[in-house]
Amino acid sequence: MLKKILLALLAVLVLGVAFFFFYVVKTPHYSLYQIHQSVQKHDTVLFEKHVDLDNIYSKGINDLISSGLKGKKSIGIDPITASIIKMVKPTVVSAMKDATLDSVRKEKKADNGKAAQNNNGQPAQTENNKKVKKKNKLEKAIPLLDKLKKMMDVSNLKIKDASIAKTDAGNATVTAFLHDDELNKDFNVNLRMEKQADGEWQIKEITNFVEVLTEMNDAMKAAAKESFQ
Repeated sequence: MLKKILLALLAVLVLGVAFFFFYVVKTPHYSLYQIHQSVQKHDTVLFEKHVDLDNIYSKGINDLISSGLKGKKSIGIDPITASIIKMVKPTVVSAMKDATLDSVRKEKKADNGKAAQNNNGQPAQTENNKKVKKKNKLEKAIPLLDKLKKMMDVSNLKIKDASIAKTDAGNATVTAFLHDDELNKDFNVNLRMEKQADGEWQIKEITNFVEVLTEMNDAMKAAAKESFQ
């Protein structure tokens, strides 16, 4: 009798694990949870598994450029700035992606922020250092990029809730409610997620990208104003 009970409990346990794996793990909600975990653990590999930064920022910058060219002045962008960003879009997307991943891993500069030095006490001029300086110089010449990079910091964001509006043929429309601890403000972010080959989900697009940036920009302005009062 005891043996039958143990076998029954084992069967229930196996079914429970199977249910969790196929019906809970393989859901957009679980992938959002994994994203949260990746930020907490500073795991960029896990983060990129569930977030397609290249596609998100490429599409988002297109939307921002379109907004600027139409004179909507979202986050202060005007037609001239939009035209400049359009010409150097790959650099902008790359810089935003780097800023996001840096915020996930929370990289700290070696030697307390001091540059590497050679035996004479002078900064070591490696080929890589030269490329970094050239990249930084180019980025500084792009209007709004510093502001955009600051907005891509995900270390202060927490997913409070999420709801799936629609799931169709491997695509899901998800509304996520994010809380920014630094700004102490909630943001409503609309996501398009795609099911991957392993059954898990990945964020491919923020469909209200410009609106979210505008809200973040307003919140940052309000916080800066409040700090001076």
